[in-house]
Formats: sequence, structure tokens, C-alpha cells
Amino acid sequence: MKNNHCDVLIIGGGIIGHSISCYLNKSGVHAAVVEKQASGGKATQAAAGMLGVHTENEGVGKYHQFCEKSRDMYTGLAQELRELTSIDIGLSHFGMMEIAVKDEEKEALLLKKSTFRNLEWLETPIDRIPSLSDKASGALFMKDDGHVEPRQVCESFKRAALLYGGDLLEDRTVLRVKNNQGSFTVHLDSCSLTAEHVVVASGAESGQWFETTGLPNPIVPTKGESFSIKLRENYFNEALFFRDFYVVPKPDGRCIIGATSKPDDKTTNTSVGGLSSLMNLLFSLFPEWKEAAFQDFWSGIRPGTEDGVPVIGEHPFISNLYFATGHYRNGILLAPATGQLIEKQITKKPIDPSIQELFSPSRLAEKGEWTYEYSS
Repeated sequence: MKNNHCDVLIIGGGIIGHSISCYLNKSGVHAAVVEKQASGGKATQAAAGMLGVHTENEGVGKYHQFCEKSRDMYTGLAQELRELTSIDIGLSHFGMMEIAVKDEEKEALLLKKSTFRNLEWLETPIDRIPSLSDKASGALFMKDDGHVEPRQVCESFKRAALLYGGDLLEDRTVLRVKNNQGSFTVHLDSCSLTAEHVVVASGAESGQWFETTGLPNPIVPTKGESFSIKLRENYFNEALFFRDFYVVPKPDGRCIIGATSKPDDKTTNTSVGGLSSLMNLLFSLFPEWKEAAFQDFWSGIRPGTEDGVPVIGEHPFISNLYFATGHYRNGILLAPATGQLIEKQITKKPIDPSIQELFSPSRLAEKGEWTYEYSS
């Protein structure tokens, strides 16, 4: 990094941070990512990679449109990133199914079908998923939704950003950020950097940056536990979404089953109880899968928010300080659109005002003071 200076310093090397870096460096803005461990080692690596536009939205609106846009960006990105980095991001075009088991779940899905008319109702999902129990009473098929490999997406964004001229500092901790009224000095454990802009994209660890800059902390860290199995044969290609769990089949034969949801749990272990609850849910609908080969288990901390909406935009009081966090379980889905939105804000490109307002940190600015110097 020339003279220890960059245009934009991004705190956090998950899929969101590297997406922002990729879009900025591609547009000619020199961005550097600082990550205190290895890139993609936290919530990104724990995700199943679902692009569940319709499982995450009950109705049409700006948030739904933003999700839909981000999902659609993956088609072009899959080709662009593969040509640039030789990484296949594992984009699935087989769609998703949201499956009802109880009467009230079926009613809710039929209501959703009336809202999203492009979705297909399946009265007997067992026709497509032979191993599924006949307890399933119907399903919505979402042909345009799908999934990717999160680690591969993160790695391809990282490599693309570097190829576009970006920088990456891993195993470095941000100790303190000094606001120079328009620019910043960022003190790391090994050196100091200067930047014209700073973006906080540190997931569940972002809360401290709200608190020390005069904003209420909206981040609700939510632990999720998952495991993977290998089936004896390939039964299906669609990602399956139930009220309390999901199943995501991968091309290499893995099936990812997740995930528990434990708000305010920051522990890093994967609990026996969490895995047991998931297995009970799974085997109640796929009883023959008890014979599947158990592969792996893991946990991760999702960065939720109190109002359920990510925080993406400039600090209301501190110029050139931005947030890109709080995506909860939609970080993979929203990574492309989030990277592009931050790039547009920093380069002063036109943005839909309603989108900017929806995600703006200004909605948090109801109390508190801020100082010129703050620390992590």
C-alpha cells in the first residue's frame, strides 16, 4: 500500500467487506480490507449460501426488490468472477422449495403465492422429493432463487479486488480510528494507515463502532448451528426451506442442514443440543436419512438488527464513515447489491432515495453524542 494510504479502508474481511472492495477497486477507487483473522472465516464460512429472496420476504416492497436485484446480480458475477479469478462460485439454477407441514404453514404459503404470482404451487412436493415424508402438505417452488458456495464467493471477490488494485491486510487488528474531520487515521496493532473513507463491515462485531460514534447499537448477534451429511444417492437438486430448518444440496454430494437461531449467543462452540434439535426436525420429515453419512458440524454468529433491516450507508454525524452490516442470514444474498450500494455512495453516483432511506444509519440517530476519536 503506497505511503500507508488508501481511498477507502474497510474493516472486516467477510463476504460483505470483500464485495465492497471489489466494486470500489473495479471503479478505480483504491480500497483496502483489514481483517483480524483470515478472510471469510466467520459468518461467511458458516452460511449455507441460500439466495432465498422469497423465503426472506412475505410481501413486495423495497427490501424485496433489493433482495431480488442482488440475487439477479449473481448470474453475471458467476461468469465475470470465474473469468477473472478462475473460481467457480457454485451458483445453482435449480430453484428453491418452501414446504408446508402444518395447516397454518400451508395457508401462509398460499397467501404468499397470491402475493408473488411468479411462484408455482406444488400440491404434492413428494413427487419431486421422493424421500420426503407424506406429512408435507404443499410447497411453493421458487424457480429463480437458489444458492452459491459462500467461501468461494468471498474468495473470488477478494481475489478480484486485488487484481483490480486493492489491498488486503489479514491477521491485523484495528485498535483505534481517529477522525480528522473528513479523513481518518486508522491505528492497527502493527502500523497506522490513513484513509479518506472508512467502512465498517465487521458483521456481528460491528456493534462497538455504533456505540463509540454516538449511535445506539442495533446489532443482535445470533448464533446459528449447522451440520452436513452425505446421502447414498442424489435425491434432489432444489434447496428446501421449512419453518424451522433448511436443506441445501451441494454439487459434491453434501447436504447442509441448518440452522439453529440463538439471539445474543456469542459462543463459538457447536452444542449437542443444537445439533440434536436439527436432527430431530430433519428425521421427522426424512426418516430414511438416518442412514446417511455424517460429515461435519459448525456454528457462526449472524449479525442481526433490532428492526430486521441491514444498516448500509453513511454515518449521520461523521462524514465519510460508512456502515455495511446487520444482514442477519441474508449476507450471502445481499453481498453484491451491498457492495454496489456502498460504491455508489462513496463515488456519489445516483441512488434510489427510498433504498438509501431504507438502510440508512440515520434511522438510529435518536440519542447520543460522538467524539472525534473513538476506539474498537
